[in-house]
Amino acid sequence: MATVEARVIEVPIDNSNDVLEIDCSQLPSHAAEICDILENEGSALRFYQLFALEYYKQGHVEEAVVALKRGMANAKANDQTAKVPLLNLLASIYVQKAKSSAATTGDRSLMLEMATALLTEAGRIDRSEANTHLVGGMLDLAKRLPDAALRHFDAALKAAPRSVAALLGKARVLFSKHRYQHALEVYQQVLTLRPTGRPDPRIGIGLCLHRLGHPADARRALRRAAEVDPAAAAPHILLATMDLNDVKRMLDPRIADGAAQRAEELLHSAMAQLHRAYERQPECAATLVRLADRLFFQSNYDGARALAERALKSADTMGIQAEAHYQIARAYHASKRFDVAYDAYQKCLGINEKHHLARYGLGQMQLHRTDMSSAEATFQRVLDHHPRCVEVLRALGYLHARLPNTKAKALEYYEREMQVLADEAVEHAKRTGQPADDIGAWFVDANLFLESGLLYEASNAKKACRAYSMAADILQRPLPNSTEYAGDAIPELWNNLGALSHLTSDDDSAIFNEYSQAALKCTKALADARVRLADARKGATPAAASKAASEIQRLECTLATITYNVARFYERCGFWDKAEALYNSLVADAPTYIDAKLRLAHIAFSFHGNSERALELISQAIGIDSKQSSAWLMRGNVELQRKSVQDARRAFEHVLKDLAKHDIYALCSLGNYHLAAGKSDNSRADNEANPVAAKKAKEMSAQSYKRALEFFDKCLQLDENCAAAAHGMAIAMAERGNAGDARQVFQDVRDAATAGLGPPTLCNPASELVFKIAKQQSASVDGSGVSLLARSPVGCDVLLWSGINVAHSYVEVGNYRQAVLAYEASLRRLQEATKAMETADSSGTDSDRFVVAALEAKCGGSLTATRLTDAERAERRRVERDLRLYLIRALYIQAKATKDIDIMRTALSHIQSLCADENIKLPESALKPDTATKETADDADGDVEMAEYVVESGSEKKSLQVRISPDDCLVLFDLALIEQSVAQLVSEQPESQRTLQDLTAAATFIAHSEAAFTFLAKWGKVLQKKKQKLLFSARLATERAGYSKSLVTKLTRKQQEQEAFERQRQEHVEQWHRQQEEDEQRKRLEVEAAAKAQQELERKLLRDAEERNAILREQMAASVIAKQDEGETRSKKARARAADDFISDNDDLAGSEDAEGLGSDAGEQARRSKSKKVRLSRKPAVEPRARGRAKPVGALSDEEREGETPPPRKRPSDEVESGKYKSKAIVTDSDDSS
Repeated sequence: MATVEARVIEVPIDNSNDVLEIDCSQLPSHAAEICDILENEGSALRFYQLFALEYYKQGHVEEAVVALKRGMANAKANDQTAKVPLLNLLASIYVQKAKSSAATTGDRSLMLEMATALLTEAGRIDRSEANTHLVGGMLDLAKRLPDAALRHFDAALKAAPRSVAALLGKARVLFSKHRYQHALEVYQQVLTLRPTGRPDPRIGIGLCLHRLGHPADARRALRRAAEVDPAAAAPHILLATMDLNDVKRMLDPRIADGAAQRAEELLHSAMAQLHRAYERQPECAATLVRLADRLFFQSNYDGARALAERALKSADTMGIQAEAHYQIARAYHASKRFDVAYDAYQKCLGINEKHHLARYGLGQMQLHRTDMSSAEATFQRVLDHHPRCVEVLRALGYLHARLPNTKAKALEYYEREMQVLADEAVEHAKRTGQPADDIGAWFVDANLFLESGLLYEASNAKKACRAYSMAADILQRPLPNSTEYAGDAIPELWNNLGALSHLTSDDDSAIFNEYSQAALKCTKALADARVRLADARKGATPAAASKAASEIQRLECTLATITYNVARFYERCGFWDKAEALYNSLVADAPTYIDAKLRLAHIAFSFHGNSERALELISQAIGIDSKQSSAWLMRGNVELQRKSVQDARRAFEHVLKDLAKHDIYALCSLGNYHLAAGKSDNSRADNEANPVAAKKAKEMSAQSYKRALEFFDKCLQLDENCAAAAHGMAIAMAERGNAGDARQVFQDVRDAATAGLGPPTLCNPASELVFKIAKQQSASVDGSGVSLLARSPVGCDVLLWSGINVAHSYVEVGNYRQAVLAYEASLRRLQEATKAMETADSSGTDSDRFVVAALEAKCGGSLTATRLTDAERAERRRVERDLRLYLIRALYIQAKATKDIDIMRTALSHIQSLCADENIKLPESALKPDTATKETADDADGDVEMAEYVVESGSEKKSLQVRISPDDCLVLFDLALIEQSVAQLVSEQPESQRTLQDLTAAATFIAHSEAAFTFLAKWGKVLQKKKQKLLFSARLATERAGYSKSLVTKLTRKQQEQEAFERQRQEHVEQWHRQQEEDEQRKRLEVEAAAKAQQELERKLLRDAEERNAILREQMAASVIAKQDEGETRSKKARARAADDFISDNDDLAGSEDAEGLGSDAGEQARRSKSKKVRLSRKPAVEPRARGRAKPVGALSDEEREGETPPPRKRPSDEVESGKYKSKAIVTDSDDSS
């Protein structure tokens, strides 16, 4: 109970001048007694208000309510205004009761409704009452309606401008609306009005200054508030809070810069401030909440919870109540009492739904309860208000990573968190003036990158590799007060880095470094774990021994995985012996290691060429686990390479039926099988003579193509980036006659492979088909200078096979020029890759590299790279030969279509080069026309047939044996066909477009062609009798041989005709040359004669011009003399006129006109003649303008006198005199006056 001050209230006695003194310290326990006295004495309503206030101050809230209600009941009907203060006071009491921590949600709503009703009544009585608006503002604050509260406080201030309570309420509203500058001005106004009032406005001023970014001024204001009221706890609490916030920023490991000592000082200062606040007000809820927060960070969860519960009992504001519930909730949370913590978080949010820390904790509790949908909604609400909160982003990323089909959403949240941290690093660098180069140092939590890397593995291996690299950088930072690193205990991270780099990177050195680090860390951690196990067993600590044993088991498994990956890396580099040794060590340590057995089978088949050993190892793997689909797939692949097509088909079908019905490799393989079957049936139908059998074969071919399309379509449904399925589908389209659409598909696949758009599924090619199916592999260069193309099997180069297939489709649609370009590009790519592999194998630069020291004891063999195995070398030779034949075929078809002899010669040059490179040639006996041969054939070694020739020449017989393969026979057939075509085109050329040399060469070609076709026809019959594989038609060879014989005769005749034609053409050429020389001589003489005539004409013109110029000079000289004489005459007349005493004006004027006219004309002509220069020219003189009779120089014609106005004459200076008659000073010509 509050301390009661000595105070006496005097109540007037009715009908008397006496008063009744009532001591407030001895008020009755029930307010009804006081109310009875007041009613008996007829006291004014203000006395009810006074006693209600006394009861309220003493903590008897209910008695205060009773007093106020009795007073309102005694209000007079004609004086309702006196009732207004009671209504306002009772409403304010209800508002305070609603804000009490003891009030339930229902009680709170009821109290607020009652207060609203009372204020409505007070407003009805007197709308201008300031206290009514003041209490209304308090009510709106309790209802969390800041805008309405601000309107009420403004209305109160309008009625009472100096109302401190209204000013404080307005300032509080402005502060809550983040209008800190306006709130500061209002708090300063309160300080001016009441410097020593309570609550102290300096506290509000300090809060506003802190929010405005003036922490020093804020501290000064709070210290002043503590000085003014030494018993106040709020200033100390706020100062402690500011210090604690500074400590948090200083202790941030990302920005800590030698500030540990300063942080420790601030922490001591904050705790001292909290102790002062607690000493002054031990039950202050704010102090208790802040102390509970400090105890929580000291891991004293029970103490923190106890203080928060005490704060909850004494809290008088909803904000403090919510904070107390939050402290209780997280104390239970840290104590792993999740159910109680869940309820406490709910209570906190029930009071203050904007408490985002409590909502974040609630989301964690929901996550613990596996209520994923509720947790997501909770975290999302927090993120809406704090979009840059890294903790919430991390929680949402973790949540979505564990939900089905939301991995992309999880990655989005993790990426947003990374971006926020990066932005903070840049902002910190700008704020401190430091360079923002090392943003990675700002990241301190490796789990962020470990989680994101785990998600990236399924979608983007390169991003996963970068995420793991960031995690490794963080874990490689030294631990505090230790020389060890956190990453030393996680060798799996470096193994994952090596594996991902193995899949995505081209740098062998980087991959080797990752694997080497993983092996080193794993072996070291394994040794340490074994030491701990031995120590635990010696110390008889079962828990430690069990933990160490579990750690050893994990590390042994990890080491086996690292060893397997290193062996795969050795395979990549061509170190087959090293890889085989590692696989054998794994099988020796773990005989059930199926993956190691399968890799040994691969090495046995691909490197050693031992298919029997490969099948034996695969059978062992199947015996260990018959449901291992990879073993069955490898068996199918090996059987397919051994030409056991049906066994391969059964293996692939077993995978789809019994093991994995959506296995893409098996689906593509069966699609290839049906595609090959359709092509085989189609070829059989074309060669079948029986129409019924041909029709049946066509139907079977269509059915096989349909099945193939179904398998490929299923593959593309499962993986839209499967290049093998796309190729297979396009092949089926091309084989069925839709070459245009097929070409577009091939082009799209090649473009996607070039751009690197998505990793295609790796599937085996169907090498027997004309259109090849391939896997994607980039052609970038690794750290050793060897491209990935140069380390991959030829069947795995999607760019190569897509280019070949595009060229095939160009041939089908008749675009031979583009087909030739595509074939040439593919051939260059294949040759460059083969050369790179041969160079890498022969250089031996890798012999001293890539030795994993931690696994050296398990390795055997040498580090000699063999990227190009015998089988791969033979396959590349076969593919190169096929590709060269494709190019030759395209050139041949183009030449036949366009009748272009040059293109046919290009095709001949290519096939001759192929024969020279492959050493393919006819037997010597086949080239001798004077020998008779008979042939027999015996099987020598499979595809290579041995022919025995018995050569008869005269009486001598001898036997020759040669070896020739069916493929070589095909090349010889093509060579003979092209030679025959060249001879035919040459023979068909007009005589003017060929030469005798061309015919001679054609005769040589046709002779070789005849010999080749004759040999092939006989050889084909022998093979047909033995039912051997024949790649050409023996019948067609016989026909071509006969055609060659006819061409020989034709070419002989053409040679004779060509010789006569060339002789005749030579004669015509010589005659033409003679005629040309004669014509040139005649033209030269004509030109010389014309030149002489021109020179004579020019000399004559020059003489005429000189004569005319001489005449002109004489005329000009005579004109000058005449003008001089006229000038002298005029001067004499002028002097005579000046000497006379009197001269008649008319006579003088008339005479002057004549004289001046003549003088002017003559003088002007003289001046003009002097100013002109006589120009001599070699050109003819110009005729005068006046045609006919020439006029005297200086004279004017009649027309000129009448129509031409001569220029005005200047008056001579000697005519201006100072004589008697002034008119003589002005002389005007008659022409001027007109």
